[in-house]
Amino acid sequence: MIVLPTWPGARKASPRVLDFGGIQEPNSGAETQRHNKLGNRYGVAFEMPPLRSTAAEGLKWVNRLVRGQREGARMEYPLLDFDPGTPGNFVVNGSGQAGTMLNIDGGAPFYAFQEGQPFHLSIGGHLYFDFIAADVTANGSGAATITLTQMLRKPPIDGDALEFVQPCIEGWVVGDQLGWELALERNIGLAFEIHEAR
Repeated sequence: MIVLPTWPGARKASPRVLDFGGIQEPNSGAETQRHNKLGNRYGVAFEMPPLRSTAAEGLKWVNRLVRGQREGARMEYPLLDFDPGTPGNFVVNGSGQAGTMLNIDGGAPFYAFQEGQPFHLSIGGHLYFDFIAADVTANGSGAATITLTQMLRKPPIDGDALEFVQPCIEGWVVGDQLGWELALERNIGLAFEIHEAR
């Protein structure tokens, strides 16, 4: 997994849901039905600011993205004006969990999770990106049950870590080809998209 640089950050990010479910619309005009499937995940298209064509900046970005097509890439998700505060070190509390509810502990007492808050869950060395679906506050022992926006794609084990301060999305750098622009101003222009693989 290729870790993309954290500086400079993207000037624009366009997240989207990769939805494998669908709506069934009968020809008879009967009620439509939504069929949800396991495995919904996220993709984010990133647009970078002009990067200087130096080894420390633009050339490094290009090299890591080219490698990320083969090996996968990990990119920090921009929080913009959202401040996650100091959540502590939340981990999964109990193996065998599934669905959209997740028991966690080990974090800061009375930490307030907010609806729409991004995070990632680390399972077996792979990151799974998602959002908090409803406000909830940890108890005095730093334990909580959070609601996830998507269903868990893989059962975590007890002690798997969650990251709220610097959440990342990881997966494949997608597209028919990865290209970049070399401008006369000695800048490199880059735009790319990462789709979660799991």
